[in-house]
Amino acid sequence: MDQPQRALSNEELDRLAADFDHHGQAYRDHRVQLLAHMRAKCPFVHSTQHGGYWVASDARTVLEIARNVQAFSNYPANVIPILETTMMIPLNSDPPELFEYRSILLPLFAPQKMKEEASEIRATAHRLIDVIVARGEGDIVADFAQPLTGITTLRLLGIDPAEWVEYAHPLHELVYSSRTIDERRADMAVMIERMRAEIRRQITEPKGGIIEYLHNVEMMGRRLTIDEIDSIVLIMLGGGLDTAQALVGSAAVYLGRNPDRRQELIDEPELMEGAVEEFLRLFAPTQGSARRATKDVMVGDRLVKEGEFVFMSWVGANYDPDDTEDPERVDFRRPGNRNFSFGIGPHRCLGSHLARWEIIACLEALLAKAPNYRLVEEKVELAADVGTVSGYRTVTVRV
Repeated sequence: MDQPQRALSNEELDRLAADFDHHGQAYRDHRVQLLAHMRAKCPFVHSTQHGGYWVASDARTVLEIARNVQAFSNYPANVIPILETTMMIPLNSDPPELFEYRSILLPLFAPQKMKEEASEIRATAHRLIDVIVARGEGDIVADFAQPLTGITTLRLLGIDPAEWVEYAHPLHELVYSSRTIDERRADMAVMIERMRAEIRRQITEPKGGIIEYLHNVEMMGRRLTIDEIDSIVLIMLGGGLDTAQALVGSAAVYLGRNPDRRQELIDEPELMEGAVEEFLRLFAPTQGSARRATKDVMVGDRLVKEGEFVFMSWVGANYDPDDTEDPERVDFRRPGNRNFSFGIGPHRCLGSHLARWEIIACLEALLAKAPNYRLVEEKVELAADVGTVSGYRTVTVRV
């Protein structure tokens, strides 16, 4: 759903499917066509890339794997290849510990609680877009979506929102940068030490946010250890700072290139929630999730051996015509629009309700304050590698 690309031949698609790599340029530019080809010919295939892994490209197989927590583990990581070796709770946790952690974390992001945050999130979005409008030009990613998600995430955690760049930049570079993995991990190490110092400071200087809550909450009759709190806060930063902003950038590009659909949302603002669900389905920020087999297990008619990794393609599932009618059509009124973009099963994203409000707030503010914005196409750049988080490095607009 990016700029139109040349359709690949069946021979080219066969080659890419046989050596599937969701971090490659061909995947970035042709992922919808490639995954459709894979679903039609063999929806569960093995790739030799990144040490070897299986790929599920249809909704049925994705659901089968995601729900089978007896045979598939999130440990040691849910991405291929592993970017960050730090344990992240509850992302890398398995049952029964997974359910214990989620029992204390779900109330923090309950739908009603997140709805109560909407007015503050909207106010932040309007302050940020006002700066772009006053200047006449700005980057929807760096000047709008990233600060919105950064400020909001840090505020909820109980960290000074003014520090958002110190946290957001290393996380963004981890998945978007072309620098070596060692360089990116070095930046992450500095950010993690900053986070750890803040968490320890709040033992004696609480600030009333999620970090304070984690210091005091009891789980199964005990307090969390400091290492557990470090791990939980790290995944909240990772999830909070880089996924919703990616969707905002993708939606802004789509609406910029399709002014009739933009006008539809301006004329009928009640369609915004449905539009956000459709954008999530079409432009999934997280392309998929990995699991490790804890024992030999059959997936369909294929044997996955203990220790092998599988990649569940959220994109493939979102575009599966057996799950979604006419999946390539952009329909803001699509009924019962189930998408896989926040995951499925026991590991479904804790912050999905918060992310939706952030996306809604950004798009509402953009259309209210800059309804006639124009993309500066030479400064609209899709990330070179979209395999972990798919989004734009820059989306420059003039207003």
